[in-house]
Amino acid sequence: MPGKDRFFVEVDADRRCEKERKEPSGVYLQKRYGDRILLVAAEGGGYGIRARVAAEVVASMVLNYARMGETPVAVASSVLRTFAGEEGGIRFTSVDIRASGDVRLLEFGHPACVILRGTEEWPVEREKRLVETDGNGRHEVFLAEFRAEAEDRIVFTSEGIVVSGFGTRRLPGGWRRQGVTDFVRACIAERAVVSAHTLSRRIVEQAEINELFAVRKEMHCFTVYFRKPRRILVCSGPPFDRGKDRSLAELVRDYPGETLVCGGTTAGIIARELDRKVDVILKADPSGLPPVSRMEGVTLVTEGVLTLNKVKSLLSATFGTDVAGPGTDADVCRLLLSHDVIEFVVGTCINPLHQDPTLPVELELRRNLVRELAALLENRFMKEVRLRFV
Repeated sequence: MPGKDRFFVEVDADRRCEKERKEPSGVYLQKRYGDRILLVAAEGGGYGIRARVAAEVVASMVLNYARMGETPVAVASSVLRTFAGEEGGIRFTSVDIRASGDVRLLEFGHPACVILRGTEEWPVEREKRLVETDGNGRHEVFLAEFRAEAEDRIVFTSEGIVVSGFGTRRLPGGWRRQGVTDFVRACIAERAVVSAHTLSRRIVEQAEINELFAVRKEMHCFTVYFRKPRRILVCSGPPFDRGKDRSLAELVRDYPGETLVCGGTTAGIIARELDRKVDVILKADPSGLPPVSRMEGVTLVTEGVLTLNKVKSLLSATFGTDVAGPGTDADVCRLLLSHDVIEFVVGTCINPLHQDPTLPVELELRRNLVRELAALLENRFMKEVRLRFV
């Protein structure tokens, strides 16, 4: 999400289940609503299906009440009243981010988020509010509001990360919040532009090391990074009007970021207009897709609709932004997910090959496929996606 063209909001998460458990009991949700990004981490207390369902209900309530404009205190009150008598196990943290950079933080039960400006922790003032529930006393929730700037970060870690290493010789009292903060600062000092994806993964991996690789308490981490946008242009399909071939080629030539060309016909048009050569790499692809090609000034050249369809399927099954494995589809996924602003330029000239009735039924026309891929990137991975049909 762009902050008035000043920065982009990158969000990513990582997690580890307890030893011998395959599914987490905690929940992490992220949603985009217009110019807002809402993030919620919730735990239902205990283990198993009951805790997972409770966490999902809590996360959904927090997210939906915040989306409807309820105040943080009203959100917390609604959740705690719903789970009256079970507050000891309920924990949640929400982050509401506006395009302007305004951030609203709500915390209950979790360790306080680490907020950094550059490499230094930013001591954002938190307001303690008391929320009453019927017959169950008062409960403390913490609120904070601030305006983020470029290179700020918000790091959420669950209790499982903060207490990791507890009882070991190296960390008898656990890693603690200060240990997490020092580790994050060291990561940023080592690489100032470390991504949210890398930072979340490194925090969880270090917590796992603290536990000697036998995780005793579920770990969740998400990181928000306000930074300069990384842009990529994706061209697929020839223009409907051949007179626009030149302008398409010039767009690729002059684009201020990386470029991806999906489609042999499209690559041929760009190569012809810019007097460049397309070199096919004659190597079998593990994904079963046609070989990729090289072209001067273009990051990657692939086949068109088949590749985009496989990319969409792979992204649909992906948690976070970790895409493992070889293959052109995985390479394209990693390329897209490493950028913030993804601009699709889609040609609307119909390729007769795609009308062949012998092709799989699920193989969609390029324009509809790109629309679905764009929605997936925007809603699940919080990318800013721009579509242009030519």
